[in-house]
Amino acid sequence: MNFDILVIGSGVVGSALAIKVSKLGYKVAIVDSKESPPNSYRHLSINQKSKSFLDEIGIWKDIKDSAFPYGRIKVWDQEGTGFIDFNAEEAQLPNLGYIVREGEIQKNLIHKFNENKVENFWGETVKKINFSTNKIFCETDKEVHTAKLIVGSDGMNSKIRELSKISYRSWSYNQTAVVANFKTSINESCIKQTFTSIGPLALLPINDHESTMIWSIDDDLSYKFLSMSDEEFTNEVINKFGEQIGKLKMISKRQHFPLHHLSAKTFAKKGVFLVGDSAHHIHPLAGLGLNSGIGDVVCLSELIESSGLQNLEGLISAYNRKRIPINLGLAASMEAFKRGFGQKNIWMKLFRNTAFNIANKISPLKKKFMELATEL
Repeated sequence: MNFDILVIGSGVVGSALAIKVSKLGYKVAIVDSKESPPNSYRHLSINQKSKSFLDEIGIWKDIKDSAFPYGRIKVWDQEGTGFIDFNAEEAQLPNLGYIVREGEIQKNLIHKFNENKVENFWGETVKKINFSTNKIFCETDKEVHTAKLIVGSDGMNSKIRELSKISYRSWSYNQTAVVANFKTSINESCIKQTFTSIGPLALLPINDHESTMIWSIDDDLSYKFLSMSDEEFTNEVINKFGEQIGKLKMISKRQHFPLHHLSAKTFAKKGVFLVGDSAHHIHPLAGLGLNSGIGDVVCLSELIESSGLQNLEGLISAYNRKRIPINLGLAASMEAFKRGFGQKNIWMKLFRNTAFNIANKISPLKKKFMELATEL
C-alpha cells in the first residue's frame, strides 16, 4: 500500500507523530509487530512542553483526569548534606509536570487513529527496506508498503535503524532498574530522588495515596535486592531514603530491566528518520526519556509542516542539526550525574554536595535546571 509517511512502532512517540502529521494532510500508517495494541503499566513523567503537544493533537483532554500533577522535585545526596529543591511557585507555573501511566496515553492515542485517518497494521514484522528515487519500499512478513518517508519509532533495539544501516554507540550503565508501586501515607505531590551508595532511588506520586518507585541498583548488588521479600525490600527503600517518607506498602510485583545508553550517530538518513528510543536512550534518573522523544516529534512535525516532503535532504539536514546536539547534551549530563554520584572518593562527595547546595541557592542556575525539566 502507498503512503506519504510510514511509522514503524505504535508506542507513545510514534503514535503521537502519526496523528500530528495526519492532521497536516498526509496519508499516514503505523506498522507494528505486536498482534494487538500495547498497554504498558509503567508510569512516566510528562513535562509542560510535552503536555502542550498532547493537548494540541487532542489527546490531553482524554488523559488529564488520570494524570497526577506534581509541583515539586526534591533531590539530595544520601551520603551528605547537599540537596536541590525545585517548586512550581519559583517557576511561576501551576505545576512542574504530571505522572501518567504509559498505557493510558497509548490507549487514547490509538483510539484517535480512525478519526485522524491513520491506518494501522498489527502483527507485521518489517523484513527489508529498499530505496528508489522517489519511494521507499518497506517489506513486512505479510505485504509491501511504500512511502516517501519512514519513521523508526520501534525502540532501543530498532529494526529500522538496523535495516537503514544507521550506526550507533551503546554501553551499559552497569545498573539494573527495579520498579514497583507503593501505597504511601505521605504524599506531597513531590518527586523525591536520593542518590544512594548503590544507585539513584526515586519515588514519583501517581495519585493522592500511591507512588511508583524506580531504583537503579548497581549490577553487583541487584540480585541481592531482587531476592528479598517484599517486606525486606520495602524496609530497604525506607532506610535508604534517609528522610521521613511515611509508611510504605508494596502493591505491585517488582519489575526489573538492565540499563543501557544508546545514541545513534545520525538521526536521519536517506528518507528514514529515527525518533525516541530508536535514536537515543538515556539513564532514567532525570525522568526525561519520553519528553525528549516527544521533543523529536515536535521538531520533525514542525519541519514537515514548514518544508513538506519534497526536499528530503533539507529535511534530514535540519532534523539532525536540531535534535542531535540537544540529545547528546542531555546524554552527557546524565552520564556526568551517574558517574559523579558513583564516586566513593571523599573529596568527590564533598564537591558534589557543595555543587548541589550552590545550585539550590543561585537562582539563574536553578532556573536553567527547571527549564530543562519543564521545557525539553
